[in-house]
Amino acid sequence: MANPQLAMARRMINAAICAYQVHPAGWVPGPGIQPLQGKTVQGPGNLYFYNVVPMFQDEVGFVKSAAQGYVPLFTSSGVDDINAALVGAMKDGNLLISIRGTIPPTFDNDDIFAWMHDWAQDGEIQPRDWCIRQGPWSNVQQVERGFAAAMLNLWPRLIQMIDQTLAMTPCKSVVIAGHSKGAAMTFLAASLVAQAYPQFVGKIEVHAFAPPPFCNLGFQKAYAALAPTTHRYQVENDVVPFLPLWDDADLYTAVRFSHLGREAAWLAFFAFIGFETGGGYHTVGDFTYFNSKHKLVPGANVLTSALPAVAKTLMAEAFETVADAHSAIASYRPCFM
Repeated sequence: MANPQLAMARRMINAAICAYQVHPAGWVPGPGIQPLQGKTVQGPGNLYFYNVVPMFQDEVGFVKSAAQGYVPLFTSSGVDDINAALVGAMKDGNLLISIRGTIPPTFDNDDIFAWMHDWAQDGEIQPRDWCIRQGPWSNVQQVERGFAAAMLNLWPRLIQMIDQTLAMTPCKSVVIAGHSKGAAMTFLAASLVAQAYPQFVGKIEVHAFAPPPFCNLGFQKAYAALAPTTHRYQVENDVVPFLPLWDDADLYTAVRFSHLGREAAWLAFFAFIGFETGGGYHTVGDFTYFNSKHKLVPGANVLTSALPAVAKTLMAEAFETVADAHSAIASYRPCFM
């Protein structure tokens, strides 16, 4: 892949998928996932573990060390371990931080309550203050409450893994990856890394796959100096990047239903979301878009490409198409392979 950004994105979507391999003890891999037998690693207290899946992990390019071996450091936190991340040094000199997205429900693993807790946290859509010290104090910096809670809960364990990795392998820069909820958290992680490790300010690269809008304009302005290389990726028909409310790309006004009852319910829901979010959120970084065939659309614009496509699919009530478009493995990964 000749484009350096897309070459790194290929590694980072696999890193984001690797973060989904952090699980509670006893979890059983789903169809198509082939862990490397004998390499499943137990976490502290045997509460959670990391499945090494070579088809994903080999793409990332981790450094192998005598202390760490083939497996990156990993952790989870929160009620039912709903927040998780992994950290490892890469062969190109980057420190990788990959943050897990929302837990998908799998009845085989009896994790429905963890999934419910995770979604409940995602549903905390009210804004809260988030201070970037390097940012202008005149701008109030706010982010979505649920993502902030997840990041702050995970951060003490994350910083321990960062310190441990840097002690084993010095790194010149940082790359942060995540999908869905994990993608929204990448931007918050970047701000925390910049404050805790000032040597990395301006040397932080973020690859966020299907990130929801999450911040106000104050955060957006302050963030620009911390991680100037920040990329957002979106696949056609994926609705998550528009939720709960993207002020610059308002999905609710783009969707119209002919049935009067559905239209009234939709508008009432829109009013509720607008009130809860304080009028909607913004996002950061540049935009890369792929169509439903996983092909790059050069020069695509959110308002003229992504928004009309997902609105049309919703109005057609093709909800399975919308759900499939959000998959990290089946939808986002093929865009870079």
